[in-house]
Amino acid sequence: MTSGDAMEDGLEPDSALDRLSERIEGVERGQGRHEEKLDGFREALHGVETDVVRLGSEVSNVRQEIAGLESAVTNTRQTLDTFIEQYGRDREVSKAQAALSRLTTEWHANFAQRKQTRALARGLVHTLTAQAIYRKVVNTATVRACSEERLLLEPTYWLAPAAMAVAAKFRNEEEQGERARAHACALDAAKANLFFSLTCSRLGDETEAAAWMDLYLQSLDPDELGQDFLVVLDAIAGKELGEKALGYTQQAMARWNQGGSPLSTGAYTSPGTRGGTHLESRLLNLRNRLAQNRYAALRKTCGDQWEVLQGAWELSTVPDQTLTHLEHMFPDGFDGVDGAHTPVGNGGHLESALERLIDQLEPDEADMRERMRRLERIIDHGGDLVAADRANESSVSPAPAPVALMTLLDQAIFEPDEVRLGQPARRMALRAIWPDLEEAAQRLVTTSRDRLPRHITLSVAGWDCSVPTDPRLMVQPGQLVNELATHIERQTQDRSDAVMRRWPRVIAALVIGTFTLALVVPFVDGAARWLFALLTIGLFTGAGWEFGSVPFRRRRVRDQGDRLRHEAVATMNKALHQCEDLLEDWHDAVEQLDLLTRWGESHKRD
Repeated sequence: MTSGDAMEDGLEPDSALDRLSERIEGVERGQGRHEEKLDGFREALHGVETDVVRLGSEVSNVRQEIAGLESAVTNTRQTLDTFIEQYGRDREVSKAQAALSRLTTEWHANFAQRKQTRALARGLVHTLTAQAIYRKVVNTATVRACSEERLLLEPTYWLAPAAMAVAAKFRNEEEQGERARAHACALDAAKANLFFSLTCSRLGDETEAAAWMDLYLQSLDPDELGQDFLVVLDAIAGKELGEKALGYTQQAMARWNQGGSPLSTGAYTSPGTRGGTHLESRLLNLRNRLAQNRYAALRKTCGDQWEVLQGAWELSTVPDQTLTHLEHMFPDGFDGVDGAHTPVGNGGHLESALERLIDQLEPDEADMRERMRRLERIIDHGGDLVAADRANESSVSPAPAPVALMTLLDQAIFEPDEVRLGQPARRMALRAIWPDLEEAAQRLVTTSRDRLPRHITLSVAGWDCSVPTDPRLMVQPGQLVNELATHIERQTQDRSDAVMRRWPRVIAALVIGTFTLALVVPFVDGAARWLFALLTIGLFTGAGWEFGSVPFRRRRVRDQGDRLRHEAVATMNKALHQCEDLLEDWHDAVEQLDLLTRWGESHKRD
């Protein structure tokens, strides 16, 4: 190796180190530049964080502002809704006030005069007015002038000509009074006829009062009787309108009850069937019910016939229960303590009927009054229609619906709390309904007789016997009980004689046991031998028991037969006595029909 080569070899490591150092310096310079960039990035990120924090604060402020805006919008909406609602109510109040003002004007224009007409009529029919006129305290010309003025002011109101007819009677002007009565009847016949009847009765003319009452009754529809008829009926029943009016009313109610009214929807109903089905239902509700524990032995032994017997027994109790109910409702009897001489009332019902008739609003008047009342409720509740309707419904009771005659008579007898009638009127209703009620009771008793079978079949321990229901053909219980006991004894003896040794079982057990002992047991070992040995012993034991148990089995059959005979005899004896008691109760209950008929015999005499 030359010296030049050695030097070159020495220089190469140095140059490599230099190059490596240069690279390291370049890396360091690059790292420095990167660190500078990283510092810039850090500063930028710090600025971004600052901006984000500032932005978050601004977002929170915006949210608060939005929440406040939403609250303001909600409050504004509520205020607006309240305003709209209040505006609607105020508008309803304004409309109601305008309508009420208009209706009030119409009311005074159309109906204000009726108040004075009613006051005049109320004064004319008063007994003191008649006395004042007859004593010449009041000039009849004044009475005539007042009544004619009312007719001129209210030509379409029936009470105006009716009052004029009363005034004409005070002046003895028959022709003018007749024309006034005809005018009143042309406007409203029913109210006018009733008014004249009540007025004549108050003034002491019972004959004319009865004639007008007859006309009033002829104008009524028995299927649509108003509530005013109840007050009138109390007055008539109390003889406050006289004997003739009472007689006419009784005849009219009897005619209505038979469907003879031309206004009745049931005018073509055959007599005796009008309301008969409903009366039967009423009487059926009064009948006694058999308790489940009563006649238990008879119930058990008669089988399917029990339902028939129960129905017949319950139907037979109708007359007795009906009579009990009527005696409770009318403790003084059918005609009261004074018989046919019903005491005359004090005039209170007549006074009430006349006041109700005079004060009664006409349909157009009542309709306008109802509309005005509703408008007043709307104003009182500040335009709240729902609250106004609710208050109007709670304050105004619905008008009583018309009632049919049969419903009225039925409620007067069976539901006195449903119809407000005095005792004389209810007794009058009883007189009107009595023929149908008695006929309904007779039909139910006839049905009970038809349902009761001629013979009752009792079945005990497989032995049947027939018991007649006719008391004249009743058999002695001892005879039937002895026949039952004889039947069971004979049956027990037959069953005891049938107990014999069952030789096939004995022979089969002996053969199988012998075969097992001889051919099986000697050729098996262990547990099998013991099993077959026990089987063989059991077979021989069974054969021995079958051979010697005949007396024991016969004795058991006889003991069972004796127990069965005692139980059957006791059951049959109890069933026969209960059957006798049931039939006796049935016959006694059926005979109560005669008592019910005799209780109302005075009605037939009348």
